[in-house]
Amino acid sequence: MANHIIKFEHVSKSYQNKTVVDDISLTIDQGEFITILGTSGSGKTTTLKMLNRLIEPTKGSILFDGKDIAKLDAVALRRQIGYVVQQIGLFPHLTVADNIATVPKLLGWDKERIRQRTSELLSLVKLPEETYAKRYPSKLSGGQQQRIGVARALAADPNVMLFDEPFGAIDAITRADLQEELLTIHHRLNDKTFIFITHDFYEAFRLGTRVLIMDEGKIVQFAKPKEIIQNPASPFVNKLIETAKNQEDIWRFVHD
Repeated sequence: MANHIIKFEHVSKSYQNKTVVDDISLTIDQGEFITILGTSGSGKTTTLKMLNRLIEPTKGSILFDGKDIAKLDAVALRRQIGYVVQQIGLFPHLTVADNIATVPKLLGWDKERIRQRTSELLSLVKLPEETYAKRYPSKLSGGQQQRIGVARALAADPNVMLFDEPFGAIDAITRADLQEELLTIHHRLNDKTFIFITHDFYEAFRLGTRVLIMDEGKIVQFAKPKEIIQNPASPFVNKLIETAKNQEDIWRFVHD
């Protein structure tokens, strides 16, 4: 029987007279890789931030491992949920190792446990400890910084990882490499649940075991990539697919 790690029950978020998330309900199972796809203003980032209580819903409830997050301590909740953003936000005055160790130190881990975890994570993101542990963020490329951001978010061994367009500011070649590495990491950590926001159709369908498509604050389809392509549930979803196909046709035409 599937373990529902996350459940949204009729969740809405409004600011004054504007509703940005409109009565959404969904269930995510442990170990899934969910991508959230939508245009700017579709409500995807608000949905993600409600999960770790950076934003509080106006209506409805969100369950994390069966518990209503509104009744949990917000700081303690966030320490159970890894969070990676486009801006990365590494501390420039700390080494790579100390950046990764941020949350374990807050949790009171001993030095040896922190050292072992840091070494393990640097290996996982393919940045060898002997080369990178003592470097500072300014000495890393954008792709390397994003890898450290992922390692830092994984440091306290959270059950859920949130990614808010983490590869949006990275060049296309590096982005493709990071996508492949993230899939590998998820495969190795097969009990971890990844939730990944993107506005890129190909990224969403390459990474997601299921794709959540949002438009104007509503869920318009939530299914496996193949099912969405074969059976688009709305004109908006169909337009997304047709736009992606047209872009591919143009690319083929230019290079034929």
